[in-house]
Amino acid sequence: MVKTMAKYRLAAFDIDGTLTVSRNTVMLDLGALRSLRDLEKNGIHVVLVSSNMIPAVAALKKYIGLSGPAIGETGCIIYWGGDDFEVLTKYSARKIYEKVLEKYSLYVYGSWQNRFRSYDYALKIKPEHRDKAEEIVESIKDFAERHDPNIKVGFSGYAIHLTPRDAGKGRALLHVLEKMKIKPSEAIGVGDSIMDYDFIRYVGLKAAVGNADDELKKLVDIVTEKPSGQGVVELVNKILDGFL
Repeated sequence: MVKTMAKYRLAAFDIDGTLTVSRNTVMLDLGALRSLRDLEKNGIHVVLVSSNMIPAVAALKKYIGLSGPAIGETGCIIYWGGDDFEVLTKYSARKIYEKVLEKYSLYVYGSWQNRFRSYDYALKIKPEHRDKAEEIVESIKDFAERHDPNIKVGFSGYAIHLTPRDAGKGRALLHVLEKMKIKPSEAIGVGDSIMDYDFIRYVGLKAAVGNADDELKKLVDIVTEKPSGQGVVELVNKILDGFL
């Protein structure tokens, strides 16, 4: 449904935990997808910002019908459409990922997506050790960053990410804004994880869904009442109705 034109020109969304039904599933919320299309109908470019492999994020951009680019591998790659993509890092976490996987194989396993990645690599915590997630993440972070200073470690709640230090969701979004000639104050950023603040911090309207990390909620302008995809619907309605 087309509503009143909003004052923003671009909206950037995390995917997992934000556009999904909840933070415990990767099933997309259909209402949230319709809201993204509503933004596009009102002339607001929608950008997907994710730590997922770029083929997955690019496919969502294409099949949802979004005009904004798809940012994947935690900001390492930007897919604009067609055959147009950019790489924003000089490094790869492949080697340190292999060392971490060998050392911590009792606790973690490699994401199936890693065979389709080139720069950012992901580890999943085994179900029987998820109650020790914080301890495992901190240990891996210490080990990886000591052995490769070009790599940083983050935890999205879905996976542990080993990312080139010269890349990031924030750097990628700033690059997109500059290329599209859009001011940061004209952009919206929405997420659920503290990792998402890396890009949300740069925009004019900072938002978190209702079930987001507490750390993120403290740093944003608005927290939706509803969780994940339902929260996105709530937020978009407020934006297009002129309340934000």
